[in-house]
Amino acid sequence: MSKPQRAKARRAASRAFIVITAAWLVGVFGLIIAWLLAPDSLPEGQCSGLGFGCTLTPRDSIQFAGFFFALPVTIFWFVAGAIATSLLGRFSTLSWRWIALISLGICMATGVLAIGAVVILF
Repeated sequence: MSKPQRAKARRAASRAFIVITAAWLVGVFGLIIAWLLAPDSLPEGQCSGLGFGCTLTPRDSIQFAGFFFALPVTIFWFVAGAIATSLLGRFSTLSWRWIALISLGICMATGVLAIGAVVILF
């Protein structure tokens, strides 16, 4: 591969990785907005907390789920995204938009697999 082709492939992969990062940030901001809008109390007669028949408040449920799912999903998301964009950028003749869409689909699939793995383990 000549130098101009290698530089073009590198640019395509970096643009696609920016799209993946932007999609991840949208998810993070969505989670933050959901946490901010979630009620911090339960209906009358229900106790809040973990165990002994009590349930978490919606806000605490979002925090709890984020604690268990955020790190594995983030790791799988960016590892799969880096591998997919670099391989597609290097070995394909697709435009950066197609590389970004394919890589984003791969990232979403690995994110779902990471959530499934956490659910099965816990």
